[in-house]
Amino acid sequence: GQQQQQQQQQQQHLPQRLNGEWQSNRDMKKRREMIQHIVRLLKQKDKNASPEWLQKLPQMVKQLEVSLYRNAPSFEAYADTGTLKHRLQLLAMEIARKTDASKSGGSGSGS
Repeated sequence: GQQQQQQQQQQQHLPQRLNGEWQSNRDMKKRREMIQHIVRLLKQKDKNASPEWLQKLPQMVKQLEVSLYRNAPSFEAYADTGTLKHRLQLLAMEIARKTDASKSGGSGSGS
């Protein structure tokens, strides 16, 4: 029910807890594929990207992929390219919120 959903949302803020420990080194091949997917999505989004942005892209994509991998409830959820765009958008908003909160120095709970 709703209480369970709230608990899940709270748990997503604990990056040290790998959900159910499903992650493993066996996933490396798929993770590299996912990185390629993310690169393509970001390039689509920013067709007239600057050279600087393209240079930063590999680093950004790696960080995004790690977050997706850590936060996914299961390998299937992580590897689902159908939801990838949406998850990246959520992640971007989350990152922007944290950056925002650290800039303003507030405890940014803004729900």
